[in-house]
Amino acid sequence: TMRTMSTYLTFLLVPSILAHALFLRPPSVLKPYAALNLATADRLGIPYKGIAHDAGKAASLPGFALTLDADFGALDKQTFTKLKSEYCAWSETKSRVTWKKGRRYTLLDFLPPLLQAVSGLHFQSSRTKQKGLPSFLGDNTRKYTEQEVLLTSNCWGFAWEVLFQADNADTSALTISTADPTSAWRQFTGPGFDLVQSSRTQPKLLTDASLRNRKIKGGDVLLIWHTNPSTTSGSDLYLDHVATLLDDDVYYEKSGSGDRVPFRVNTWDGLTANFPPSVFFWEWRRLVRNNSLSPSVYGSAQTRLRPATEIFGVDAQVAAANKIERDRYSILSELRPSVAKKLSLQAETGEDGTIEAQTFTGILELEDLVFDKETGRARLPPSAFMPEWYMMLPRLPRNPYL
Repeated sequence: TMRTMSTYLTFLLVPSILAHALFLRPPSVLKPYAALNLATADRLGIPYKGIAHDAGKAASLPGFALTLDADFGALDKQTFTKLKSEYCAWSETKSRVTWKKGRRYTLLDFLPPLLQAVSGLHFQSSRTKQKGLPSFLGDNTRKYTEQEVLLTSNCWGFAWEVLFQADNADTSALTISTADPTSAWRQFTGPGFDLVQSSRTQPKLLTDASLRNRKIKGGDVLLIWHTNPSTTSGSDLYLDHVATLLDDDVYYEKSGSGDRVPFRVNTWDGLTANFPPSVFFWEWRRLVRNNSLSPSVYGSAQTRLRPATEIFGVDAQVAAANKIERDRYSILSELRPSVAKKLSLQAETGEDGTIEAQTFTGILELEDLVFDKETGRARLPPSAFMPEWYMMLPRLPRNPYL
């Protein structure tokens, strides 16, 4: 019954956290969600009931109100093991949930720990003033200025963390990052990922569910993007959203950037409601390590995905930039490595080539996840819900340069 499920899910319902904390769990109502279909469970002949936590007006928009899950009820050990093996097959960081006779389980129990820990939560952005950072606005580059640093979480920063943990066994801490769209696109389409399919070359993928799900599998990453109408070259490509596939037409996402939006299980219908297929391109990529047929596998040893601090920091941005951008942002190369790996830079360039706006965003590794001693279920550390951590982007040294 739904009342029984409510009792079972109390471990997820972190007490209403103080307003000023990195994470909070909004009040929600547990409802049936019959539209959730799990192809893997169906194939195994395992019954379940779709459920949804409805945050209502606590979400920024109605489309961000629901966080989905599936109630499997009590399971025998063999069925439990099958589900755990199937839904965690794509990740080297495995669920630590244990089996016990009579205990009730949901889909989240069979997903990697990070996905268990953040489901239904809202991230709360914070801003700090940091001295000594450069300004590139206009034609006047200044080395020592006071800059606001935004600590926030968005879809591709979270998706990278999901796949980083999937590629690095037993990773147990969440890193918050918000890369600029260009850096994120470069990483998700780089050597670590194989292209599986794209609506740009197969538009029927958007209307034919059987075709869409034929080649993709759990752990594949979905990139949703568009190009500026003013160009046909694709050079004005903009990454809009990233989500991770769990099952046929079932995804895990940080549903949008900003606050009052959940980390959640969502469906194809839920995604397309927020990103109309007629407006965007949809592209699926796969970690090389999860693709036994990948051409990248042959002839060279594969390295693991690197953490956000190494690929989204300003030092990495400068290293990957073209000559014009390297010259413009050369001051960033003078930052201490410990500083450069804590910051990303997002800049808007005008038609005359000058910088019209810039934003530094922070990269912050939280404390380790906490695992329930009895069930093995994962949750964020208590510090993620404490006001002391709300403004915890560390202060930069008085002189952040080498």
